[in-house]
Amino acid sequence: MQSVFNKSVSWLSIIIATTITVFPLSANAQVDSQSNCVMTPQAYISPNTLAMMAFRGAFEEEGIPGYIVFRTQFNSGSITAEKIVDAAVKGCVLSNRYEMGSNSAYIEDVNEQIQLFLRAQN
Repeated sequence: MQSVFNKSVSWLSIIIATTITVFPLSANAQVDSQSNCVMTPQAYISPNTLAMMAFRGAFEEEGIPGYIVFRTQFNSGSITAEKIVDAAVKGCVLSNRYEMGSNSAYIEDVNEQIQLFLRAQN
């Protein structure tokens, strides 16, 4: 009887551990989309710095070209500040911990900085 009880407890422990791993206890648990990052993304990057990085091609791997192509595509609307912020998050440069990718004020600041930067280049 003791042996059957010990086996039951062992199996129950395995089932509970597996269930907790597959189904986290917290209802607010979110999948960290940046868990594959090699470097630690920054919690905040100034809009001016992010605009400069985008212009200089820092997000080419994420689909944001640099320099002249950047200017052309930004002016045509193919590249937007929102896409740049998303690229920074996907590229593990900017953390999405504080949901910067959906912060409309931050995105608007990035947009203004890009416009100022491009005007200064003329």
